[in-house]
Amino acid sequence: MNPKIIDINQKHFIGSFRYNKSKPEDFGLKKVDGTDHFIDKNGILWKNEILWDLGWGNEYGFVRMPEPNFEQLWILLTESNIENNLLGSAELLTLYPNELKEKLQTLFNRNEKLNRKLTKRLSHLELLNHVTNHSEVGGKRPEQVDADYREWKKLKEDFERLKTESLIQRIKKTVANNV
Repeated sequence: MNPKIIDINQKHFIGSFRYNKSKPEDFGLKKVDGTDHFIDKNGILWKNEILWDLGWGNEYGFVRMPEPNFEQLWILLTESNIENNLLGSAELLTLYPNELKEKLQTLFNRNEKLNRKLTKRLSHLELLNHVTNHSEVGGKRPEQVDADYREWKKLKEDFERLKTESLIQRIKKTVANNV
């Protein structure tokens, strides 16, 4: 699979919502003997993965094989209209903290307002909602860990500054301007 090409119109993640599914059979999957993979009725391989948390805890789910790389996950997050792709890619992007930090820094350093669609998509990245150091900390001096934390904090602040205003905020401004 080309490292940057991925079909955004196919499901690359399947998962439960509010724990409504808990077994591979609930997803129409069968175990492939001698592996840790599962197969669907179309012959597509899936790997079991703990996925998104929408407030109920991490959901039970699967990732299509081969597992998307960083660039493919970014494309799914920013372009796919399939909710499972959006949620799954947001979750797995945290496995690439250095690449994600660099991608977000590049995006935010342009100092352009983010359109509403991109704002909504990026809002699924947990790290833009809560300041957490997603960088590796093992083997680093405390000063470097603190510097990493400050970079993640700045990314969250930049996101807040650049995201397009919500509809409610725009209505309030319009009403205030018309009074």
